Amino acid sequence: MADEKRTDTDPLKNQEPDPRMDEFKKSPDPWKEIAQLTWGGDRTHASTIQTLIMDADPSQYPAFEKKLLGLVTAHAYEAAGLDFVCRMLRLIGSPASVPVLAPLLADEKTADAARHALQTIPGTEVSAALRAALPALKGRPKAGLIGTLAARGDRDAQAAIQAIAKDPSETAEVREAAALAAATLGGAQ
Repeated sequence: MADEKRTDTDPLKNQEPDPRMDEFKKSPDPWKEIAQLTWGGDRTHASTIQTLIMDADPSQYPAFEKKLLGLVTAHAYEAAGLDFVCRMLRLIGSPASVPVLAPLLADEKTADAARHALQTIPGTEVSAALRAALPALKGRPKAGLIGTLAARGDRDAQAAIQAIAKDPSETAEVREAAALAAATLGGAQ
């Protein structure tokens, strides 16, 4: 049935509804689907969201950030889904992401994705969250976090990193990352 609310000059005034729209409306919401992304799985929805974010005006970032953070707070994500969400937050995230991502830093399974997202977000609250997570991690995730602090040029982390570099209870990988980070931060101005 034609839409009677259309104006007389509208070329679609007498057009019947397109039945393809019913099928379109049945398609899944890509914002919900990206959290269920799996390694090697269908990346169609991820590609849709990535294109949307890459083509967005910066004024749209806060709304997109809120949607992405909502997926993280729902805790209903696969590892690959969280990784994708954090990669998108790396592009558009703000200090508003810190309260949601900081708790992920303490878990070795989610620490890398969270720190990758936080690494490029400016702000002292980001650096403080990264420093606070140092004692919770061991091994490779801790080495990565140390590298992130160095990459951010966080001189407030220098004393803790120097102590880690000298701590014999740390793995060789962590001590080496700490020594490199201490040298990097020592040379930072």
